[in-house]
Amino acid sequence: MISTYAGIVALLGVFLIFAIGFFVLSQSSAQGEAGKIKESVYRIRRVWFVFLVALLVGILATTLPHAPNLKAAETHPQVVVKVDGRMWAWTFTPVQGAQLDHDGTLLLPAGKTVEFLVTASDVNHGFGVYDAAGTMLTQVQAMPGYVNRLVYTFRQPGTYTVLCLEYCGVGHQVMTSQFKVI
Repeated sequence: MISTYAGIVALLGVFLIFAIGFFVLSQSSAQGEAGKIKESVYRIRRVWFVFLVALLVGILATTLPHAPNLKAAETHPQVVVKVDGRMWAWTFTPVQGAQLDHDGTLLLPAGKTVEFLVTASDVNHGFGVYDAAGTMLTQVQAMPGYVNRLVYTFRQPGTYTVLCLEYCGVGHQVMTSQFKVI
């Protein structure tokens, strides 16, 4: 559906470029009229600029309120977990509403809004959460000296895998962890 609209918009853009070019060529038959043609083209360019800026502002005003990061900032999580990435492991520290089982596996409740406070102790890492089918659900950057806030609601119980998404050294491929949603 979106690709159809993009195709239509692209075709309209190409058509308008050719129409403007044809207009300029048809008006440029005499050398003495160069000033008039230049003024006409500049006027058309100003109108198109105003139109495109207004279109961009309209698109942003329509889509920005639905941005997922803005919605995450408004949510109040029911579960909070601190996450620390370091060569080559993830450390989970439950703060609110989560717990560690006897094996040290993080347990999260299903259907609750979870906030991961993600940082790194050494180098940049990528905190990517995958479901059992291997589909990435959400991700955020883990950086030393900075805490990124990742808000997500796990609807389905099961085991989820965390992988590092940014090359962080020779042990990068073993930087995995798991948690359970119950």
